[in-house]
Amino acid sequence: MRLLLLGLMLVGTACVADDEDYPDPLYGFVVGPYALVGKQPDNGATYSGRATLRYLDGQLVLAKTIDGKTRTAIGKVEVAAIARAKVLRFTWPGHYSTCLAHSDLDNNARLTCYWQRNGVEHKEPGMESYFPTATWPENRQ
Repeated sequence: MRLLLLGLMLVGTACVADDEDYPDPLYGFVVGPYALVGKQPDNGATYSGRATLRYLDGQLVLAKTIDGKTRTAIGKVEVAAIARAKVLRFTWPGHYSTCLAHSDLDNNARLTCYWQRNGVEHKEPGMESYFPTATWPENRQ
């Protein structure tokens, strides 16, 4: 029975394996297109947009478009100090974010993030949620 379970696990892993050689499996898990919703820090305005995560030249690149403006961040997998859990940390000019990556019901990555402006002590951080859109009709290949 153990051998059967091990065999099934190996086959499942091979089916979802990617050709890319990632330094951590989380990089490959989060790559793809997303819809995003967010809120500015300190009870600010809400917003929505689109985003794409890619793994390019050894780094995670997040391009998000809100109100027609695209901004790009560099991200990496880190281990959170308190919980010892893996998180994604992104940096843009002027602000940074920390995101949890978890699976939705279709086994796609969903991200929830807090973000803050550099040098500002916010009463409340900004928040963003990223919903995978790879299976939406517009993104199917």
